[in-house]
Amino acid sequence: MHREAYGVIGQPFHFYTLFSPAILIHFWRLGLKIGITCYPTVGGSGILATRLGVELAKRGHEAHFITYERPVAIQHVDPENVFVHLVSVLDYPLFKYPPYTIALGSEMIRVSEQHNLDILHVHYSIPHSTAALLARGMSNVPYVVTLHGSDVTILGSDASYLPVNAHSIEAADAVTAVSEFMVNEAFERLGIQQKIHMIPNFVDAEVYSPAQCDAIERNNDGDVVVAHISNFRPVKRVHDLVYAMAMVTKKAPGVRLMLVGDGPDRHNVEILIKRLDLKEQVFLTGFRSDVANLLRCSDVVALVSQTESAPLTLLEGMSSGLPVVATSVGGIPEIVEDGVNGFLVQPKCPEEIAEKILELNSDRDLRRRLGEAARRTVLERYTAERVVGQYLDIYDKVLSR
Repeated sequence: MHREAYGVIGQPFHFYTLFSPAILIHFWRLGLKIGITCYPTVGGSGILATRLGVELAKRGHEAHFITYERPVAIQHVDPENVFVHLVSVLDYPLFKYPPYTIALGSEMIRVSEQHNLDILHVHYSIPHSTAALLARGMSNVPYVVTLHGSDVTILGSDASYLPVNAHSIEAADAVTAVSEFMVNEAFERLGIQQKIHMIPNFVDAEVYSPAQCDAIERNNDGDVVVAHISNFRPVKRVHDLVYAMAMVTKKAPGVRLMLVGDGPDRHNVEILIKRLDLKEQVFLTGFRSDVANLLRCSDVVALVSQTESAPLTLLEGMSSGLPVVATSVGGIPEIVEDGVNGFLVQPKCPEEIAEKILELNSDRDLRRRLGEAARRTVLERYTAERVVGQYLDIYDKVLSR
């Protein structure tokens, strides 16, 4: 006969249940060793992966980053329980393109065995999921894939990558995506059959919060400052914002556009600014590490891409209490509710962008109302407290099989 005891809700339990799989999974949560692979750059997938690793470390887990250089988000800090393992790729004359996937898989195996990893979590499937598949075959460590965007919509569905990319995702022990849009794209473009769990991006709502501007000088009683943050790739359509500003400044000469970031389209944007004689109204900051401060000095955040999965920069602006002007593409409508926490516009339409900027510029109460709703949206759905546990649930399900 098993001894019984009663909990606070008056229901009996058996002492042997302390060692049931469900309870053991709970104890696993107290000290998982998680290998994380991402692109260690300023792109959204790398920033999200790094934030997740740091948040997991805060909760008592070990985060082992396995990548070709130290992630930019922890470039100058050493968080407790966070470790970085650099992938070494042999530079050999025979190779026109060094085989990074094999080197990455080998490092995954080494770290898994040396540090007894419980699970691998790879962000952006190309080529990380393929390396994880190789590593699992030799080390038996399960892997989770998170789909972020062009690993499905552009690169991932290209004929030169599609078969292996789709196979490596399908073979994963679990798959997540950062928006419902990405879930559907993976099903339709890659033909993925297994369940894909939607887990949204998240931001640090304490870092990205409304506060006094101390990054730039500005007149708070003047016209608005519109912030745009991106990697200046063609898909971001930064030139549409510049064309919109040419229309805006004819009616409101005091409005300013702050372009934050760098990338392949920056030179063309600079030429366009000069051609439209907007050097006094549009300024480029280049890459900045103090984005949160720049957002506090802004009144509106704009993102007018041709496609997006679940842009972090949009969430950062909203968390800072800014109303949004964004294109109604990809996963953006899952975040922005038109007329509630921002405005949605059609892509490739500078006229509509200009109209919404002018509307926000002329109505301080509208900016305040939409900005407060934007902040509320983030606090309710897109913070670490709301999201990190969802990843831990995925790890638990994988490890309990």
